[in-house]
Amino acid sequence: MFGTSILFAAMENFVLFSTIFAVAMFAIALIVRQITIREIWQPKAASLARYYGAAVLVPPAASLWLVAAALLPRLWLTPEGFAAEHSTPHQFHLFGELAIAVEPALAYAMAGFLIVTAATVVWFNVRASWRIRNVVEKLDMHAAAPPTGQVALVNEVAARAGLSVGLVMSNYPLSFVWGFRHSKLILSSGLLRTLTGAELTGVLEHEAAHHERRDNLIKLMLSLCSYSSLAFPLSRLIVRWRATEVEILCDEVAAARTSEPLEIAEALVKLRRQTMAASLISEPIPTHAIASNFASDSALTFQRRVTRLLTLVDAPALMPSGRQSNLARLSALLFAASIVTLSGILLFAPLSVHHAAEALIGIAK
Repeated sequence: MFGTSILFAAMENFVLFSTIFAVAMFAIALIVRQITIREIWQPKAASLARYYGAAVLVPPAASLWLVAAALLPRLWLTPEGFAAEHSTPHQFHLFGELAIAVEPALAYAMAGFLIVTAATVVWFNVRASWRIRNVVEKLDMHAAAPPTGQVALVNEVAARAGLSVGLVMSNYPLSFVWGFRHSKLILSSGLLRTLTGAELTGVLEHEAAHHERRDNLIKLMLSLCSYSSLAFPLSRLIVRWRATEVEILCDEVAAARTSEPLEIAEALVKLRRQTMAASLISEPIPTHAIASNFASDSALTFQRRVTRLLTLVDAPALMPSGRQSNLARLSALLFAASIVTLSGILLFAPLSVHHAAEALIGIAK
């Protein structure tokens, strides 16, 4: 019974702390976005992608660390010993003290929120995966075969990037990387017939950059983190902002590898026109959930990508070299640092974080 109450208290405080941190990170992210859109400050797309990723990752990570540091000592201290550390012993701790009139109902509600949102995220990704299969299967499979030279080009670039290839015989201009660890490049014959060799090379290098950066896996991780608080609509917005910067970054990588930013911009314009026309008569491919997609869904994203590519035509020195995303490495480093600091606090000052958190919360009482 005691362990169950601790678990519900931990869930309650995790959601509430995460909500506060998420709102604060969103406020900062909104300021950054506004000054970059107005061109007051123009950082690199890679820098913005890292910041937006951190803005989504930090709230749940910081909340988990804080709740663990504050509540874990209750598991090995006796109730008498734990109460002796408080000048005024009380039943509820941390945010429970602010909402004591509705406890433990609030704790149960926050636990339910976490369970429901976790199930929703899993269902959303499973459903998106099913829809991709379903829509691809419904495409016209009687399209004309692509040129042999284009197929050879796809195989060459895919082999260099370590990607397997799935060719769909359809007039729909389709191109995306699907999967997490062993990604697969999905292309349509219509795409290969639509683009020139130089344009197709740019698209392939763009998708290879997504694969090398493990963007689909990072997208899934950030999607889970974004639903960890009551402010998840704001966190989801940051995820979309990051997705735009990642697309711009992969465009830059492709431009650096091909030295043809104008060809990549031409490919974007062609595919934008065709996908917009196709979406009026058929269901679009829902790749935004679990896969990277070269064609932009948003008009603003499309405009920013084309503008950036045209800028690289006049300033090729601005094109970066391709490199893997370091967000996963940063996450691992953050996890290791959390374990080390948490162990130190629990060993040498087990209730220091507990008292500090309650003192801060007490200011709001």
